[in-house]
Amino acid sequence: MVLVLALWAIFLGVCAILGIQIYFPFKIAAENQIPYFRMQAVRVAVFITFVYYAITYLLNASKEMYPIHFFKIFIISLGISAIIFTYQYQESIDNYVIGIFFIICGIIFHLASKPNIRKYFS
Repeated sequence: MVLVLALWAIFLGVCAILGIQIYFPFKIAAENQIPYFRMQAVRVAVFITFVYYAITYLLNASKEMYPIHFFKIFIISLGISAIIFTYQYQESIDNYVIGIFFIICGIIFHLASKPNIRKYFS
């Protein structure tokens, strides 16, 4: 799943350089016409992620985290903010599905990144 999302991000980056605006999942938009509620969802997801890591740092500065941890926090934040802004702007049901998709991806990343601590000799 990480590979698929990474390939999707590379594709979107190349398209943006070429002047083609695409937003999730594969909707082509006219230049600078990505829906406002989607831009707000990404913006707020960045803020939520920052706040999460700021609080985590202030409470436990020595805790080591892996990149997948950042990814899952951002994806879950994106899903939550997408659902909130979809509701707030009264957008179509398919936008709720996109938010739910991101939350499910975040949950999968959370479950996949849990450390498996096994005590074989105790």
